[in-house]
Amino acid sequence: MVPCSPPVSSFSLPTEKSGIEDMRIPRFPALVVFWAFGHAMVAGGEDRIWRDVEGRETKALLKEVKGREVILLKDGREYSFPLLRLSPADREYLDEIRGRAEPGKALSPPLQGKFPILSDKELAAAPPISVELLEKAVVSLANEVRKTHKISELREMKEIAGIARAHSLDMGSRGFFSHYNPDGDDPTARARKAGFSGLVKSPDGKPRPGFSENIGRVGRYLSIRQEKRNEKVVGRTIRWQTEAMIARQVVQGFLDSPAHRENLLDPSKAYFGVGIAIVREHVYVTQNFF
Repeated sequence: MVPCSPPVSSFSLPTEKSGIEDMRIPRFPALVVFWAFGHAMVAGGEDRIWRDVEGRETKALLKEVKGREVILLKDGREYSFPLLRLSPADREYLDEIRGRAEPGKALSPPLQGKFPILSDKELAAAPPISVELLEKAVVSLANEVRKTHKISELREMKEIAGIARAHSLDMGSRGFFSHYNPDGDDPTARARKAGFSGLVKSPDGKPRPGFSENIGRVGRYLSIRQEKRNEKVVGRTIRWQTEAMIARQVVQGFLDSPAHRENLLDPSKAYFGVGIAIVREHVYVTQNFF
């Protein structure tokens, strides 16, 4: 008899629609912003026009994609360019090349409309977010929900929170959104690699097979007002989220999804940890239950 793995669940919360007529942020079942490349990819071909997220162009030859960077050749010189700075169209182009080079590989899902990508200047003007405060807020709200449903509160464990935080950071830095990292590790495998003591001996002596997990990804901003002149964007006004707003959005998102809700309200779980990472315009959240 093969033991069942603990449940895992993931979601990408939609950004609230802006009330401005000239721009509305579309709702996606998944926010397609990051592409994952786990290894070097040699491509070659002819020179093409590459664009960054701010619309700047350069004509260059693709040499390879390595880790989180694309290597371009121009005038006999190599230039390293972060994947996160490429335009969505260029990242989609790289994904198509990867598909031809590695048939059967899971590719990034197709773009579903235009999603605003913030410039470095806009991000520099963003109000700071305290990850520590945000994690505490999510922990507090999660336990408030359990109390409301007359379920025992979860005891926060720093050890579990560290594992959750590492996964959120990994998703943001390596550009994937999944319970399985590019190395193929699920939540329990990641806990085992981290040397989680509970897998050897549970603190309360009750045997538990492994981790359950919820993951979420939300935007740092709530809405964007875009100003146009002669069909050209001349300015944007961004409405930012606070730690409290993000925490409420995350926990409500978990409650609105049956699978996430089941994990959050599972009475058999006694311990958990919340780990959050902020990567450019996105907030990655991991909840691990034990």
